[in-house]
Amino acid sequence: MKKKVLIYLYPQFREFEVINALSIIGKKYDVLTFAHVSGPIDSECGLLIQPMMKTRKVDPLEYEMIIIPGGKQVGSQTIPNVINLLKSFNKENIKIATIGNGILILGRAGILDGKSYTHSLDESELQKGQIFLNGMLKSKAIVEDKNLLTARSNAYIPFGLTIGKILHCFDNLEEYNFYKGATVSISK
Repeated sequence: MKKKVLIYLYPQFREFEVINALSIIGKKYDVLTFAHVSGPIDSECGLLIQPMMKTRKVDPLEYEMIIIPGGKQVGSQTIPNVINLLKSFNKENIKIATIGNGILILGRAGILDGKSYTHSLDESELQKGQIFLNGMLKSKAIVEDKNLLTARSNAYIPFGLTIGKILHCFDNLEEYNFYKGATVSISK
């Protein structure tokens, strides 16, 4: 039986930020989706995805990691069940990975307190979320601190690679380089 990774879906989430990570981990982990609402979720590009379960059905102890993608509406995600679920993942020291402005929901959950992080918030998003961002902002593309992994939106490839390393998804350097986009010379 494969181990499991969970991804949170909400309206207008940015699928491109997590697609590399999902491709990497999908070989060795079951990737399960959840949402707070029933029915298909419309991603930023218009892709409709049917979540596998609702928030209340999630048991954090069944998962190795939860991934929170960024997106236009993540700042409005103040749903108590989702916030409490993220707190449970953190309390159990389960890996939490977010990219872009997905950091806002972790700030609302108090998960950033005392931890280093990075984000891709524009000025208006930053002003709205500033009261929740109680950790230590680092000017890096990727930041790991304890059970938390954060990345800027444009670091989606390193984000996926880092998740792959954390979860031991690469069998060899060639596989890692494939996802990194490294060119391999082929002898004739």
